[in-house]
Amino acid sequence: MTDRRQLPNAEPGFLDALYQRFLTDPLSVDPSLWSLFADHAEGKSGAAAVSVEALRGPANPSIDAGFRSLQEAYRRYGHLAAKLDPLGLSAPPGHADLSLQAHGLSSADLEQLVDGPAGRETLRSAIDRLQDHWCGSLAVDLIAVDDPAARNWLVSAVESGEGAVTTAAERRDILDALMVADGQERFMNVKFPSNKRFGMEGSESQLPLFRSLMAEAVSLGVERVVMAPGHRGRLNVITNVAGKPLVEALSEVMGTPALPEGVNLPSDVPYHLGTEQRLVVDGKPLSFRMLSHPSHVELVWPVAQGVARSELDRLEREAAKTLLPLMVHTDGAFSGQGVVYETLQLARLPAYDIGGSVHVVVNNQLAFTTRVEDGRSTHGATDIARAFGIPVLRVNGDDPEAAVRAARLAVRYRQHFGRDIIIDFVCYRRRGHNELDEPTFTQPEMYRRVAETAPVPDAYAARLEAEGVVSVGEIDALRHRERARLDEAYEAAAGFRRNTVAWPTGGSGGLKPPLGSFDHPSTGADADHLNRIAQAISLVPDGFALHPKIARQWMARLETVFGGKGVVWATAEALAFGSLLEDGYRIRLTGEDTARGTFSQRHGVVVDQETGEAHITFSPLLKNASDMVLRDSPLTEEATIAFEYGYATADPDTLVCWEAQFGDFANGAQALIDQFIVAGAHKWQTPSGLVLLLPHGLEGGGPEHSSARPERFLQLAAENAITVASPSTPANYFHLLRRQMLRQSRRPLIVMTPKSMLRHPRAVSPVADMATGTAFQPVVLHAGDEGVGHTRRVVLCTGKVAHELAEKRERDDIRDVAIVSLEELYPFPADAVTERLTSFPGAEIVWVQEEHENMGAWRYLAPYLPGETRYIGRPASPSPATGVGAWHRRTQAELIDRAFAG
Repeated sequence: MTDRRQLPNAEPGFLDALYQRFLTDPLSVDPSLWSLFADHAEGKSGAAAVSVEALRGPANPSIDAGFRSLQEAYRRYGHLAAKLDPLGLSAPPGHADLSLQAHGLSSADLEQLVDGPAGRETLRSAIDRLQDHWCGSLAVDLIAVDDPAARNWLVSAVESGEGAVTTAAERRDILDALMVADGQERFMNVKFPSNKRFGMEGSESQLPLFRSLMAEAVSLGVERVVMAPGHRGRLNVITNVAGKPLVEALSEVMGTPALPEGVNLPSDVPYHLGTEQRLVVDGKPLSFRMLSHPSHVELVWPVAQGVARSELDRLEREAAKTLLPLMVHTDGAFSGQGVVYETLQLARLPAYDIGGSVHVVVNNQLAFTTRVEDGRSTHGATDIARAFGIPVLRVNGDDPEAAVRAARLAVRYRQHFGRDIIIDFVCYRRRGHNELDEPTFTQPEMYRRVAETAPVPDAYAARLEAEGVVSVGEIDALRHRERARLDEAYEAAAGFRRNTVAWPTGGSGGLKPPLGSFDHPSTGADADHLNRIAQAISLVPDGFALHPKIARQWMARLETVFGGKGVVWATAEALAFGSLLEDGYRIRLTGEDTARGTFSQRHGVVVDQETGEAHITFSPLLKNASDMVLRDSPLTEEATIAFEYGYATADPDTLVCWEAQFGDFANGAQALIDQFIVAGAHKWQTPSGLVLLLPHGLEGGGPEHSSARPERFLQLAAENAITVASPSTPANYFHLLRRQMLRQSRRPLIVMTPKSMLRHPRAVSPVADMATGTAFQPVVLHAGDEGVGHTRRVVLCTGKVAHELAEKRERDDIRDVAIVSLEELYPFPADAVTERLTSFPGAEIVWVQEEHENMGAWRYLAPYLPGETRYIGRPASPSPATGVGAWHRRTQAELIDRAFAG
C-alpha cells in the first residue's frame, strides 16, 4: 500500500504502517484515512474487510445534533479559547458554549461517531480537529460577520487549511524574513543605542507577514499599495517592506536631513517619514506608497483612505482591485481613538468606499505604560469592528507561519468580497515603548517574562534546524549576509545627500512646489460662458418633479445671470464649479448637509418630489459621472476632513472641498488641521489643495453656531503654508475657488463662508465682476468717498460686518467714514492695504470686528496695520458668542454705532 493521495508529504513507509494497523483495528487509525485505506481493503480478510460504512456504525441522531451545535460554537467562540499571547501572561477566557455539556454531550460520547470536519469520525477526533482549526495560533473571529457568503467563505478557508504554510521552501522564506528583521534590529542596537526607533523586537513576525501579504496581493492582480503605517518596527517596515533604500534611511537616523541642501523646511523625525517606491514582487511591478504621519499616528488612516479613493476614482471601476489599501494600527490606538469608529463608519458609504482595506493591528498588549485592563472595556483590541461586521484574524506573533497564513487569507478575503478585514497580531515590545524606555518601572512581571522568552527569529531557526529544513551553517550564513549588507549601507550613509525633493504632482506635472510667494492668475470667465453654465445647471431630466420653491430660485438665478444683475453667493459658487468643470478639472464637495446646503442655498442635488430620485444639477456639464462628487457626509469631522485631505494630496486636478455645517464644528478635527493640513507640506513635502468652507458670522446663534475660529488658523499661518480668506462678495468667492485650481501650486484654502450673508441684499455681485479680465480682490471698498479731505475715518473690517456697517452709513447718511473690507487675511495683502489707505490721507484708522477681542483677526492683524490703528469690538471672552438673542442684538448694535462715533 503506497497510495499517497491524501498525504503528499508523508513517507511511504509511514503510510504502509498505518495501513497495516487499519487492517487489524480500523478504529486505531485517524478516520480521515478510512476512505483511502478502504479502497485497498476490498476483498481482504480481517477487520478491514467490512465496508467503511459498516465501521462507522449506526448514526446517533442526538449525538450528531449535539456535535453540530458544538461545531457552530467553535466557529463562533473558538477564538476565545485560543492561546494567542506569546508571553502566556493571560489565559484565554474561553466560553461556556465550548463545553460538551452545553450541547447535551458528555465524555462518555467521545468515542461515538459523528459527521465531523473530515467526514465520519469519532467525536473526540472531531473536537480535536475543531480545536486545531479555531483555537490555534491563528484564531478567526467571525462572530459579527452578517453576510452568509462571507461567513461561509471564512469557515471553509479555516477548516480546509487554506493559505497554510506547507513546504520547506516557504519555511526557508519565512526564516529569511526573520533574519532580515532580526539582523537590522541588532545592528541598530549596536550603532544607535540611544536613538528612539520603535524597533520590531518582539514583533519580528511582522516582516514575513507583510512580505507574504504583498506576494499574495500581486498574485491576485494588485498593482499598487497605499499604506498607513504604524510606529512599531518602523525602520524595518520602511526599508524591508516599502522598499526605501537602506542607505537613505540610515542617513536620516544619523541626522542627515531628508532634504537637499538649501531647502529650508523643518522636515520631521525619521520614524514619521514615509516613502514612495516602485518595487518588484515575485517578478511583478508594485507601486508602494507609505504615508508620512505625526505622533497622532491613527490620524493617518483616514488620510490614506482618501489617497486610495483618489487613486480609484482615476481607475476604471473593474480595475479597482488593482489597488490595495493597507492600514497598520496599534492595539491602544485602535481601541482608544474616536477616529477609528469614524473611519470605519465611512467604509461602505458611496462617497468614501474604497473596496475594503486589510488592517494589521500590531497588538503590543500595552499602550505606552497603560495595561489592557486600564486601556479598554472590551475584551479584544478590535472589538469595535464588530459593529461593522468585520472579521478578525487573531494571530500569535510568535508563530510566523500563522502570521503568513493570516496575511494570505486577509488579502484573498478583501480581493474576493471588497470589504475590510483585520489581522490582530498579538506580540510584545522587547525594549518597552521605545529604546530609551525602562519598562520594568511599570510592568515588571511582563518584562521578566519577556526576558525569559526566546526571540522568535532564534526560536524559529532552532525549530527548522531540528526538523532538518536548514542547517546551522545556513542560519549563520543568513546572519552574516545581513550584517554585511547593513555594514555596507552604514558606510555609504555617512556621505549620503538627497539631491531633490519629490513633490507629488498627480496628473498636473506642471505644478510648482508650494514654497515662496503666491501667484495671482486672472480668474475671470467669459460672460457667454457663464450664461451657458447658468442655463445648463437649471435643467432637469424630462418628467422630473422639481420642488416649486427651487424652480422659482432657479428662475431668479437665470434672470440675474442673463441680466447681468446682482448674483447671490450660491449662484457665484455654482458658476465657479461649472466653469472649472468645463476647464477640465474635477469637483469633490462633501460635508454635513452639503448637497442641499445647511442654509438651503446650494441645491447642488435636487430630489424628484414624486419618485425621490436624486439629480446632480451639474450633470449636463460632466464628461464622466465621477467628475463631480457632491455628497452629504456622516456627522463627523475628524475622519471626513482627513479623508478629503488625503484625496487632495493625491489629486491636484480636483477641487476638493469640505464644508462644515457651522464653522465651529471643524474644531473636532483640530489635530488633523494642525498636523496635516497646515504643516504637511513643510514636514513631509505633501502639498494639498484642500478647501475648508466654514460658515462664520455672529448672528445670535449661540457659542457653537457663530465663529469658525479664524484666530486659530491665523495663529497657525506662516511661510505661505495656507490661505485664510473671509470674502464679503459673491464675486470674490467665485474668484477664490477658481484661483485655487488655476494657481501653479497647491496650498490649503480656509474660507470663512457666510450664513445670513447668503441672502443679504448687499451681498451681491454683478456678473461683470466675474467676467474675463477680473480677479480676486484682497481688499474691497464697500463705501466711502475717496476725495482728499472728505474722510475722517477708515473702518477696516472683514466678513459680513462690512455690510452691516454700510447699512448704518447709508441709513444715517454718514459721508465721512469709509468702509474697507479685508478679504484675504493670510497672507496679509500689505501692498493692497497700503494702496487703499493712501486714498484717505489723514484719516483715523480703526479695526472693527464682531468677534471678541481675543478672537477673530485683530490680534493677528495688529502688527501689520498702522501703529495708530484702534480696536473697536467686543471685549475678550472665553466664549465666542452669547446664546441670548436679545443680548446679541444689543451688543451688535452698540458695536456698529461705536464704529462711527466720535
